[in-house]
Amino acid sequence: MSHFISWHVCKHELKQKVRNRTLWLLFALMQLLLAIALFTSWQQYQQSRSLQISSQQMVEQQWLAQPDRHPHRVAHFGHFAFRAPSALSYFDIGVNNWVGNSVFLEAHKQNSANFANDSQAATLLRFSELSVANLLLFVWPLLLIALSFSTISGDQQRGTLKQMLAVGVKFNHLLFGKGFAYTLLSALFLLPVFITSLVISTASEVAFSADMLIRIGLLFLLYLAYCIFWVAVVLLVSSLTRLPKHSLTALITLWFVLLVLTPRTLADIAQQLHPHKSRNMLALAVQTDIRKVGNSHNPDDPHFSEFKQQVLQSYGVNTVEELPVNYRGLVMQEGERISAEIYQRHYQSQLNKFAAQQAFVSKFYWLNPYLAVRDLSMAISASDSRHFFDFEQQAEHHRFERIQGLNKIHAEGVDHHNDREQRVSASLWQDFPEFQFQNATLSWSLKNSAVAISAFMLITILLLGILISPALQRRAFIHA
Repeated sequence: MSHFISWHVCKHELKQKVRNRTLWLLFALMQLLLAIALFTSWQQYQQSRSLQISSQQMVEQQWLAQPDRHPHRVAHFGHFAFRAPSALSYFDIGVNNWVGNSVFLEAHKQNSANFANDSQAATLLRFSELSVANLLLFVWPLLLIALSFSTISGDQQRGTLKQMLAVGVKFNHLLFGKGFAYTLLSALFLLPVFITSLVISTASEVAFSADMLIRIGLLFLLYLAYCIFWVAVVLLVSSLTRLPKHSLTALITLWFVLLVLTPRTLADIAQQLHPHKSRNMLALAVQTDIRKVGNSHNPDDPHFSEFKQQVLQSYGVNTVEELPVNYRGLVMQEGERISAEIYQRHYQSQLNKFAAQQAFVSKFYWLNPYLAVRDLSMAISASDSRHFFDFEQQAEHHRFERIQGLNKIHAEGVDHHNDREQRVSASLWQDFPEFQFQNATLSWSLKNSAVAISAFMLITILLLGILISPALQRRAFIHA
């Protein structure tokens, strides 16, 4: 009997909304916006991927086209590593617009990613991006509020709530029926964009995979749960206020605080508590520490003087001319090892700072589910900062291996006498492996998402528990 009452309430609520022309207009406009966002983002994704793949092929061809030359000149000729966008970046662009997508790889130096739109872009700027994720995160909750803010308070104002309770309709059944109606509307709103995402992904040989299918499914469940959260919020606020205008004011204020004010404020506080170095300051700190350890270009440097004695002793000779290998090549190897270790130490410190900032923000998942859903969406779409840092680390590993390979050629293929005027065959570096960016697995993408998942689930369940609590039902009966 209770299920029948709730279903009747649900059908009644849906009929009211279906008759509302404003609802159909809003639905049409939102679907149009989603279609535009999906189309433009997909086009941008394909163009970016095509451009970066072709650019990677071009720099590989330039590398192979080098003539016979000194291996150290080849090391300074350099190379590029390009980061192809993640397959779901067309859905949630994440940080992609604010970070670089290529790294110049050269000897003695670790460069940062280049060609970002704005390396200092703030979290608030995501609000202006026309992406599917932003429309679902920001705009759909507003439409839910506009559609349902008076769902309970309006019945109170009209006196129909008191009549329904008087004839034996329990407040829980009323809430369940109305909540299910708005959840169905949300699901109908979400389905077209996710079905379209599946279709275009299936049609693309580049993007479609089992991993992609699972990620799209997880995104659908995530955003459906996000809609359920907002339905619960609207029902709770509408139940606690007696007039629709009060419900609308409270909900709009809550939307602004949760989605606009809090993320910006927390990002600023996190930066103040755990400040990280700018790219230029990081490079300066690395170079300063390298000079403290040793200068490979200074023959009187203490570190390399000691290194020279160790090399001579290990080979059992008295001078570098007697070595079976080129001493300058060994010095380049040692210098590269030192700079790489120092860079990794500073880079790890940067990562620790970013991790501390994220840990600070994650403490507020329990108060603001939007933060959890936003970060989960970026993680599933492989477009958050962790995936960008993974690219930089892969690029640095590739740079180190390639430069050390050239330094080995320098040590073994170039005579110490008349070193700088010699050239070696270009065939020696023809077989160097190309840079192949390894996309993250789903398990790696969600590795640090346990807190976000737990917080979002807990607060949603808590809201639903409050809605069906006897205290809320007694209050509704008293104030009806």
